[in-house]
Amino acid sequence: LRAFLHGRSDLTQAESVYDLVAARSTRAAQLAMAGLKGKLADPIRQLRMDCLHILAEVEARIDFEDDLPPLNLWEIHTSLAKALSTVTTILATAHQGQLIRAGLKVAIIGRPNVGKSSLLNAWSQTDRAIVTDLPGTTRDVVESQLVVGGIPVQVLDTAGIRETEDPIEKIGVMRTQAVAQSADLILLIIDAQSGWTAADESIFEHITKEQVHRSFILIINKIDLVSEPSSIWLPEALKTTPQVLTAAAQNRGIHQLEEAILATVHTGTIQAANWELAINQRQAAVLQRAKMALEQVQETILQQLPVDFWTIDLRTAIQAFGEITGEEITESVLEHIFNRFCIGK
Repeated sequence: LRAFLHGRSDLTQAESVYDLVAARSTRAAQLAMAGLKGKLADPIRQLRMDCLHILAEVEARIDFEDDLPPLNLWEIHTSLAKALSTVTTILATAHQGQLIRAGLKVAIIGRPNVGKSSLLNAWSQTDRAIVTDLPGTTRDVVESQLVVGGIPVQVLDTAGIRETEDPIEKIGVMRTQAVAQSADLILLIIDAQSGWTAADESIFEHITKEQVHRSFILIINKIDLVSEPSSIWLPEALKTTPQVLTAAAQNRGIHQLEEAILATVHTGTIQAANWELAINQRQAAVLQRAKMALEQVQETILQQLPVDFWTIDLRTAIQAFGEITGEEITESVLEHIFNRFCIGK
């Protein structure tokens, strides 16, 4: 905070310090370092300067209309279009940036004894979950932290969902249902030997009852025990769902599962893209405001409204760009940002 207040760093660099400390993967640390080097601040400052230039040209015509030549509308339109293109490109990194910083919460859901714990163990390359042939072994949610394609992934192995009289297992099933509702992605796992059963149907209906558009990947496990796992009958609602064939006990299908996860969150090329920046949620909200203001300037010009109207939205965009780098910022925003740095005693 002192470095920012004394002009030694801008606000994007200060936020990058926090992101570096909180980084949960190498990719997150790389993005934070890019922010420290000004990879975000530089284009934002240039956008602000471009808008200030346009504003100066417009206000000069308001004050000295008779002494200056008419505005070059083509030049202004070109500058605005270029600025909007840059803003749109930067905004497109917000979703991936959020994934890399906050990570993905993935729940493994299914009926008892379909291989949920075996999948977690094979994926994490540990023996975190107890694996036996007895159904209902997992009574509580077992968690493992992984990194997939640069994204931190919190994997949750849950109790098998079934009707039971065991009070402890009932609590486990209730926790499973709560995890399913809060997960970003659900891995619905079925047994290749049994195929799609009435119990699988019941679980699927239950977890999609409140959120129809939830992201799913269907895992057909124990494919080593059947000859034609791809011929298993599936309900119509799951035929377009991504499917992965695994034999968790033999560590087969883990790579394909990770590829399916990256494809599902639309970041399959996350490492190959070689991003130089990824904005956070605060920056995205402010940048969205700047984008709307620039679009409104374009609309104002198209409607041939007086140049006085142009200045309103230009000032809004300039202020928004200044809020990102800290050139225009309120005390309450500063307090909100730097309160996150407190690590207690």
